[in-house]
Amino acid sequence: MTGREAYKKLLWSDAPLFHQPFWLDAVAKDQWNAAVIEENGTMNAYYLYAFRKSVLGTHCYMPELTQFLGPAYRTEGLNNRERLNHETKILEKLCSMLPPAGDFSSKWQTGYYNWLPFYWAGYKQRVRYTYVIEDISKPEIIMADFSEKIVREIRKAEKLFVVSETTDVQRFYQLIMSGLKRKNIDVKLNFEILKRAFLGCNENDCGKIWIATDDRQLWAAAIFVTWDKQTAYYITGAKDDTFGNSGAMSLLFSHAFHELKDKVRSFDFEGSMIKGVENYFRSFGASQQMFFEIGALRTSLLKFKNIISNFKTRDK
Repeated sequence: MTGREAYKKLLWSDAPLFHQPFWLDAVAKDQWNAAVIEENGTMNAYYLYAFRKSVLGTHCYMPELTQFLGPAYRTEGLNNRERLNHETKILEKLCSMLPPAGDFSSKWQTGYYNWLPFYWAGYKQRVRYTYVIEDISKPEIIMADFSEKIVREIRKAEKLFVVSETTDVQRFYQLIMSGLKRKNIDVKLNFEILKRAFLGCNENDCGKIWIATDDRQLWAAAIFVTWDKQTAYYITGAKDDTFGNSGAMSLLFSHAFHELKDKVRSFDFEGSMIKGVENYFRSFGASQQMFFEIGALRTSLLKFKNIISNFKTRDK
């Protein structure tokens, strides 16, 4: 049995959205796998990764639209010493099970901070940030933590737009790409991946695209939000800048909080290292949470390409 087959067979019922096989199939198709530690028919730990091959060898990468992969394991009922011993042993084992790769990139979920076994194995680590509203069960209460600007935007947008759902992924994609083009932002977004991800979430009742439209049925903004048993995630979205500072995006997030308050505990904006975006997410009263990006480059050519890439996209 391959690691992927074992993973599908033994997957925990509370695994996060990005670790669900339907999501992995959508964003990576046949390019994902798992290192699995199994005992007596139970999966004790795993490490998810995506990979592709080229003339330079194997490349482990983060799929589009995916906030985190990496390790997962249980530590309930352990004291601090036992937990660290357990983590270190498991992570050393998982690290040894990963395929040799010319370059490696893996984002870990928040709460997984013991990367020492990977440091010992020659990997690098970079701290990233996301913003999370810990409890959206009472939207009227969390609104008290919104900035005055966000509240004004929501009140303004409520008078201008109607919020509804859509399954028109093509139009959603066009809105995103036109917004990026206007801002001269060179971000590649694969339509087929976006479509598969949405359809998978739609079929599993764990994702929606919400739109804000005016009285002419024009889209002012749209967001794609997914969720698992604990957390909702903002995947991607866009607004039509011809509407100006309409508040449509803020209205959509407020709507999402109300719609999901009985489904999940928290809302993850999925963060950004871009200053303006970070400031916007922070304006909702979300707390800053760090997560790790683990990487490695093992060929000179790839190291050179990475230097150029980081220079171009260092704030993303």
